[in-house]
Amino acid sequence: MGFILKTKDDNPPVNWQQLAEMIARAGLSARDPQILQRAYQHSQFVWFGYVDGKLMATAHAISDLTYTSYLSDVIIDPQYQGNGYGRQLMQAILEALSPFGKVVIYSMLDKIEFYQNLQFHRLNSAMVYAPDSIIKVLRNGKFID
Repeated sequence: MGFILKTKDDNPPVNWQQLAEMIARAGLSARDPQILQRAYQHSQFVWFGYVDGKLMATAHAISDLTYTSYLSDVIIDPQYQGNGYGRQLMQAILEALSPFGKVVIYSMLDKIEFYQNLQFHRLNSAMVYAPDSIIKVLRNGKFID
């Protein structure tokens, strides 16, 4: 099974419904496919991973291209996890984003060690402002107290 990584520049065709389903399978909150498409279209950096032609990985990021990049929705479909694809995806992401300063991500609790193994460090001072509905989702996911 060969892992093929495509970026926004490759303009890969995306079935947004399938992508939303993959994100939900991976344990992130449900995403409306149209809103998901808009998020990816407005992201400067986009990655899609394929094995045997099947979409099985994704991530996207925004950046000021100087100091900070924010990485979001780093997903490996659960049936493909544990095969090194996440590490390959993150190596490509860090190669693309590292020239632009720090890379920020907030992680699911069970993935923190994965990111720490890639030299990410926990922030003691990060904060979030969001509507109550989003704060509720973050609390339910144990992202915040």
